[in-house]
Amino acid sequence: MRTIERRIGSWLAAGALALAVAARAERETGLTLARELAEMKLHAESALEYRRLAIAEEAAPARAAFYWMAGYEYARAERREQTDRMLTRAEDADPARDIEIKLLRAENERARFRPREAAFYLESVALAAPVGPAKEFAARRLAALRLEMGDFEGARAALRLAPEPSETGLAAIAEYERGRDKSYIVGGLLGLVPGLGYAYSGEYANALRSLIMNALCIWGIVEFADREQWAGVAVVGFAGITFYSGSIYGGVDSAFRYNRRRLQRATLAIEGQARFEPEPELLPTLSLRFSF
Repeated sequence: MRTIERRIGSWLAAGALALAVAARAERETGLTLARELAEMKLHAESALEYRRLAIAEEAAPARAAFYWMAGYEYARAERREQTDRMLTRAEDADPARDIEIKLLRAENERARFRPREAAFYLESVALAAPVGPAKEFAARRLAALRLEMGDFEGARAALRLAPEPSETGLAAIAEYERGRDKSYIVGGLLGLVPGLGYAYSGEYANALRSLIMNALCIWGIVEFADREQWAGVAVVGFAGITFYSGSIYGGVDSAFRYNRRRLQRATLAIEGQARFEPEPELLPTLSLRFSF
């Protein structure tokens, strides 16, 4: 009897080991497929594979990691609602992944042009995360968002949450605060004089081109009119209207570009090239790699 029991126990152990090996092999196959799909820019398909891995996973930390990766790939596919759902499932599976989840939620909200929601998640990370790259990233990104929202004091306070506050970033905030944006209305009104709207925003090459093209059109209309060549007047007149209206629109658009460049210079000084990305080769352990 004992011999039979021992044999049954050995068979059960061998069966359990075989199932574990098969499950691990299946997981490795799924991970390889998910990584390859991501490398092929098939992010939605990669996300589906990570979801399948999460559903099949019994260990809560690994399940959360797979759901987070599914959310990350959905974000890369610009499927924002599905990203939110995956992050909620990751949070339910393993609340200890709070920092990684909030960082991705912040990026998702920022992509939706919802800076206040993004700032909420980033502030939570900047305040709660231990000293390290995640805290540094959140503080820098939060400072840039506050600056975009016109909150200069908030931007400075956010940057000081970083383990090593950037003096360059603080100086950029001060410089941006001292400067002034260009007015779209003023740019458009100055554009009534060909080239002047561009010059207002510092685009002197565009200003010169606009002035020359409008002057040529006026000269052409006068020349054709003197010769009573009305077809030429019509063609050149149409071109002249196009260039003249372009001067007005260009005055508005150049003011927009000036303001955007001014803000980008400041945020670049604050953030640098700050970004994060997961390390899929370490899965099912979720690890983020930060660069600045």
